[in-house]
Amino acid sequence: MKNYMTKFLFLIAAVFLLAACEDDAELTTLATVNFSVNPMVTPGSLVLTQDDATEAAVTISWDEVHFPIEAPVTYSVQFDVATDTIGDQAWANAVTLVAGSEVFSKSILTSELNDVAKDLGLESDVESTLLIRVQAYLDRTISSSAIVMNVTPYTTVIPNASLYLPGSYSDWNAASADSISATATSGIFKGILTLKDADKLDFKIALDKDSETIYGGDGNGNLVLDGANLTLPAAGTYEINVDLNTLKWSATPYSWGIIGPATPLGWDTDTDMFYDKANQVWKYVGYLQAGALKWRLNDAWTTNYGPQNNDDGIAFLDDPGAYTVMASGVYEITFKVNEDPTTAMYTINTVNWGIIGDATAGGWDADTDMTFNAAGGFWEITADLVPGSVKFRRDDAWPNNYGPRNSTDGILYYDDPGAHGVAEAGTYYITFTVDAANPAMAYYTIEKQN
Repeated sequence: MKNYMTKFLFLIAAVFLLAACEDDAELTTLATVNFSVNPMVTPGSLVLTQDDATEAAVTISWDEVHFPIEAPVTYSVQFDVATDTIGDQAWANAVTLVAGSEVFSKSILTSELNDVAKDLGLESDVESTLLIRVQAYLDRTISSSAIVMNVTPYTTVIPNASLYLPGSYSDWNAASADSISATATSGIFKGILTLKDADKLDFKIALDKDSETIYGGDGNGNLVLDGANLTLPAAGTYEINVDLNTLKWSATPYSWGIIGPATPLGWDTDTDMFYDKANQVWKYVGYLQAGALKWRLNDAWTTNYGPQNNDDGIAFLDDPGAYTVMASGVYEITFKVNEDPTTAMYTINTVNWGIIGDATAGGWDADTDMTFNAAGGFWEITADLVPGSVKFRRDDAWPNNYGPRNSTDGILYYDDPGAHGVAEAGTYYITFTVDAANPAMAYYTIEKQN
């Protein structure tokens, strides 16, 4: 009897346990949720053109997806190529664009769709197939069936030779902003940007000085139309690289210097050069003594150039050679790495500035030479002047000359027809300094001594 009672109790317990498990399964099983119909894409085939970059290219629409929970549903659109939509990693490389909450269509600009196509590796000017699906998310993600679209992407072509970098440093004015230049590869631009103010490091990229097409960023090195401000990590000089084919950008610290016993700091430390934006070369103007010099990037030997002789103006990457300065004096050095970075071009020439004009001893026929003040980094002269005009000229020739636009503010402009007016005869102390950061300008003083 006891044995029967034990079996009976065990049977009752098993029934209750089974019922409990069935109730639990019913509670944790999610209700089936599907897209009732396939999304639609209009049009289904499209040749993209840069002229329509800011126009809507396609519209993808879908019906509402009903979840058992009453809450807003978020929708996204995914794009992929057919080979990436099968297997264990299906849709893993898809490009996803968020549509929003409780919306049932998304229009995509031509430039956006072109970016999607490029991100997925589609070839420009070739018709290719994209697969598109819509995803709905609430307590889980539901995906629609894929629909097919044929698209022909384009390569972004910039008609001008420069891009402009308006930013806080230029009061967001593209006309007064720095620019970077096109390279030999279509759509790729490179140049130098120097920002000195640590509080003004933001900028954007404009196609021209008056352009309404301005690129910002997404924070991951990608360019986006009207995106967030681009920014440099700290004040300094950087090489800016922009690829409008892939809409990528980068900024790399970039500063050239000279080093060697001919330079002010010897082999111990680089003497920094400055970037001449007008001529797109690096420059040093100052005193050199007899001896050797080389060029180094960012104060390190990782990237350095040396010439194989003093004659041909070519320096070679990581070459043991050095240029030999034969005699002490004031020199101007220019330096520029070629498109093929295995070589760079350079010039090293003596420099002499003088004053000229009918107020000077030589009149308009001959310069009166100034002397370089190595400690102060400026040119100076004490000279007898008579009433008349004074300008500043380099190496006794007119190709490099400066003139003021008035006789009061001490500012000179490159190749300007103006001249300083001397009202009284007497002995004058005169100084002259080219603005290293902006060689289109120079500064001077003329002070009467008696």
